[in-house]
Amino acid sequence: MSARTPAYKPFQPTTITDAKRPGKTRRSAAPYILSTLAAVLGLYITQLSLAASKPHPDPSIRDLSTQTDVAARYDETADNFDSEVGTSEALMGINKIRRRLAEQCKGHVLEVSCGTGRNLGYYDVRLGSKIESLTFVDLSAPMVDVCKKKWTALYGPTSGIRKKADLIIRFLTGSALEAMPPPPIGEKYDTIIQTMGLCSTAAPTKLLENMAAHLSATSPDARILLLEHGRSYQDWLNNILDKSAAKHAEIHGCWFNRDIGALVVEAADRSGLEVVKEHRQHFGTTWVYELRFKSAANIVVPIEIAKEQPASDEAVEEAAPEGSFGWRGLLGWK
Repeated sequence: MSARTPAYKPFQPTTITDAKRPGKTRRSAAPYILSTLAAVLGLYITQLSLAASKPHPDPSIRDLSTQTDVAARYDETADNFDSEVGTSEALMGINKIRRRLAEQCKGHVLEVSCGTGRNLGYYDVRLGSKIESLTFVDLSAPMVDVCKKKWTALYGPTSGIRKKADLIIRFLTGSALEAMPPPPIGEKYDTIIQTMGLCSTAAPTKLLENMAAHLSATSPDARILLLEHGRSYQDWLNNILDKSAAKHAEIHGCWFNRDIGALVVEAADRSGLEVVKEHRQHFGTTWVYELRFKSAANIVVPIEIAKEQPASDEAVEEAAPEGSFGWRGLLGWK
């Protein structure tokens, strides 16, 4: 009569024979690892619950006047920025929003606070594109450098992509709070896009007003497109944001507890803009806006825009690394 295999008993500790000590068995480490992970997760959830239950003891943490300027942080994080935010943006569907906004761009396009160029892969630059030129600007020179390298990798001579023949591409380093260069042809841009920029500038309302100053007031199709993150419509989540805001800004150069809606409304009222579309998701922390002028004519823009001769794609590409933009140096541009 053959020996029968003992019936499997569930929920029994797994034992492994110890080859060095015959007759001895040792337990698997898996239960201990799982227990440790559960304890850490429980502690994390407890901390979140405590943070969510009470507001920040200092309400001024959300006031712009008390928030330090952290824009310089991006000079240090440029090389690793994509790896730091890539996974979270993919999981949250941010890349889909980037694509949707980039696909709306047409004419002469200005991207403010371009960073490392996380929108680059979504612009239509192929033959027949509605885009006439793309101008990328950012205060951080290291960020602009990464953006330009990414462009070369995506659309350079070895990419195999047939770009629009007369498409003009420019990469500029300078403050978007000041007068920015006009498009290669004409005085104002047809589309201005900014993604995740209001959280890192020291003067978000002024930045929005300056974007309006560079937008065509005579074209009914001219648009400002925004993708931002900020305060939620849930108080418990705002409590968490407020309590984490200072540390997050110190590490990532971003104040993610700002009231984006209030900033946009204030800037729109002062610039003659109106909200065409507004969308919020992720408990209201992700904000998407489409803005235009209330009237396509008779809009007086307060900032004088200097004129320049149309530049060729080739000339700008050669000048960008050296930072020589003539008169722009007088305005703080490199």
